[in-house]
Amino acid sequence: MSHEIRTPMNGILGFASLLQEPGLTGEKQQKYLKVIEKSGARMLNIINDIVNISKIESGLVNIHLEETNINKNLENIYNFFKPEAEGKGLGFSINNWLKKEETIIKTDALKTYAILSSLLKNAIKYTDERTIVYGYDNKGDCLDFYVKDTGIGIPKDRQEAIFECFIQADIYDKMAFQGAGLGLSIAKAYVELLGGKIWAESK
Repeated sequence: MSHEIRTPMNGILGFASLLQEPGLTGEKQQKYLKVIEKSGARMLNIINDIVNISKIESGLVNIHLEETNINKNLENIYNFFKPEAEGKGLGFSINNWLKKEETIIKTDALKTYAILSSLLKNAIKYTDERTIVYGYDNKGDCLDFYVKDTGIGIPKDRQEAIFECFIQADIYDKMAFQGAGLGLSIAKAYVELLGGKIWAESK
């Protein structure tokens, strides 16, 4: 865990020191400031994940069921992630199958948003070409949500482990270590609190 904290902290301290160099051009200043900003955001995300995991493990997370327009929830997620996905040149689409009059379901809207956001962050992070699609299948008495991507894949023997705390798949990719490995474990905990289950499949 200390490695995940030290890495962004080193980015902040190192580039803050570089900003003190005499004769630094405006272009380099902006470049260094962006690294500091990115490192700070990454560190904040890690700390937030640690706080969330601590609350989950302490039994302090409650479920607040309420009537929710699930299509609207998914559209809000789409609008949030669309610029990032398209910035990588990825196709990004959503499948909403329920009719307008059927879109009100009872769930914890914030937890559902957090679960899908975590899955989409992961998909965008590890997908460099083609498409990401997410949505749900109507199973009658429940909805099966999914995120599908054309990313680098996960070894079969690691597909369960990725949902454990501080565990990342054995992926030989430069992005693989840019995080604490907590996002998917938080998503799994939320899914289980909502009475569901989550799994990964990869070809």
